[in-house]
Amino acid sequence: MKHDLYKLAEQYHLSASEQSLLQAVLEAADQNAQYSVREFAARNYTSPAAIIRLSKKLGYTGYTDMVYRLRFLLQNEINNRTHASHITSFIGEIPSEQISAFLALLKRNRQAPILVTGTGFCAPLRDFFVRKLLVLGYHAIGTNSYEVYENNVLQAKLVLAISKSGTTDTIVKPVQDARRHGIDVVAFTGGQHSPIAESADPAFLLLDDKILDDRNLTANYFYARVLILFEYLMDLSLDSHEENPEPAPSSGNMP
Repeated sequence: MKHDLYKLAEQYHLSASEQSLLQAVLEAADQNAQYSVREFAARNYTSPAAIIRLSKKLGYTGYTDMVYRLRFLLQNEINNRTHASHITSFIGEIPSEQISAFLALLKRNRQAPILVTGTGFCAPLRDFFVRKLLVLGYHAIGTNSYEVYENNVLQAKLVLAISKSGTTDTIVKPVQDARRHGIDVVAFTGGQHSPIAESADPAFLLLDDKILDDRNLTANYFYARVLILFEYLMDLSLDSHEENPEPAPSSGNMP
């Protein structure tokens, strides 16, 4: 598994060769390989001195300390991944075919514009979706502008729609326009038989704790469920790619 070293490289000013060497250390730790510093250096066509310099640069006392601590961090990450089943206890069981369909749509639209729509309390979720997709290399745009959907001037191939009720007019129209243009729609909603849910494939149906509380005066965990589900799906999408994606060159929200 290739690891994202962007922040580490920036924090410790790692050169390209040092980043490659650190990737090799992490891969060996992933496999629980027990190499001495000389063995590891020989396998990676470098010198023990270069490895020790890297370990010192990262704040470790040496090669052994670096391997031990990195293996500990990786094991914690593995343990955290095993807790994924606890997520479904909060967001509910998501049919595997819906997850597969979503991942397939992301893969198919890797280079195409992806529009994200959501208003009101869902607007911050829309912005989060966009930001997450952008850093993972997708061309995501957050917009509720009717003109964008009516004419599909951006040549989008996928729309992600977020609506608690699934009946919000300002979201229903973009979704229906998208379908009219043959654009795939994925919905995150609490309205099972709503226009948005029925227009989407897949439609992720999440529990709306307070269906009758239109103004959200009391606590409602629907929004938290959407956020957690999306993070869960994006984590699965990372596992489906052998290489880490490059960040998209442009971004932004439209009106």
